Amino acid sequence: LGDRSRMAMQKAREQAAALMNAKPGEIYFTGSGTEADNIALRGLMNSKQAQGRKHFIISTVEHHAVLHTAQAMEKNGFRVTYLPVDSTGLIDLARLDAAIGEDTALVSIIAANNEIGTIQDIAAIGAVCKKRGVFFHTAAVQAFGHIPLDVKARNIDLMSVPAHKINRPKGTGASFVRSGHRLAPVVTGGGQAEQPRPG
Repeated sequence: LGDRSRMAMQKAREQAAALMNAKPGEIYFTGSGTEADNIALRGLMNSKQAQGRKHFIISTVEHHAVLHTAQAMEKNGFRVTYLPVDSTGLIDLARLDAAIGEDTALVSIIAANNEIGTIQDIAAIGAVCKKRGVFFHTAAVQAFGHIPLDVKARNIDLMSVPAHKINRPKGTGASFVRSGHRLAPVVTGGGQAEQPRPG
């Protein structure tokens, strides 16, 4: 019974990875897209890879899973820049570049807005982040399985996706975490999934 479950999970991991041009070992299952967002923001900013940097950037039109997490993290000593958007819901790349400083560790921008449908230029945002040496996360809940999200071509380091948007079981989701990135666990008490999501 255990082997059958393990094989089913591995197949699901391979299928999710194929949709984003990732490796199966870069996929960690979660209880939802919201949990995946929390793992990305809290896990990265509290990790050794953040190198003590306490600043991260999001847009003003993020899903509440990112927005409320950022607001909660501000109360715990992190500094957040909220990038405005134009009349169509797009961020300004020059403004993003200018907002990145020595203390910036992460940029998190929603791929496709859940209220107005705006699709951000994820490849261009990823290029800015790569050039400036900061991690890039995108909440791809509305986009996953509907628009191309090649994590390699778009320089995405972390991505949050749900299952129910692509007709998979409700109450499940996944985090993409690029190989070599080590996040601090948001939940402690187990060693499953190599720490990012124990339990």
